[in-house]
Amino acid sequence: MRVQGLDKIHSSRVDNWFLLLVVAVAIFSLLAATLLSLRGLSLLGLILLLLGAVLPMWVVMSTRYHITEEDLLVRAGPFRWRLALSSISKIEPCHNGVIAPALSRERIKITYQGSNSLMVSPSDRYSFIMDLGVAEPDVD
Repeated sequence: MRVQGLDKIHSSRVDNWFLLLVVAVAIFSLLAATLLSLRGLSLLGLILLLLGAVLPMWVVMSTRYHITEEDLLVRAGPFRWRLALSSISKIEPCHNGVIAPALSRERIKITYQGSNSLMVSPSDRYSFIMDLGVAEPDVD
């Protein structure tokens, strides 16, 4: 059952190990970029810094799931997805490690438009599924 005028934002659950990995990679990238810059390879250092530190931190800090009356809008850094709620055919828990806009291994697989799927990891899976209004929550 969908709620009229719904406009809710859910944050992503973030696993501690994932956050530690992102911070470690960012520190390593910063050090490597500094060394490259000292050797006269500033452009390469800048590219490494952007890809190894800025992009992952941007993804971690901005991953969220916005549910409106008609759509699920997913944002993770520069990446965006828009799923019409009416196109969602299945929601199921999963622990797949595939790259997705999900910062935790406790994920929800959303199947939409036939066989397309997207994995998300909302911090409160029960209320996320209730807000989607397409299935009864069974995420234990």
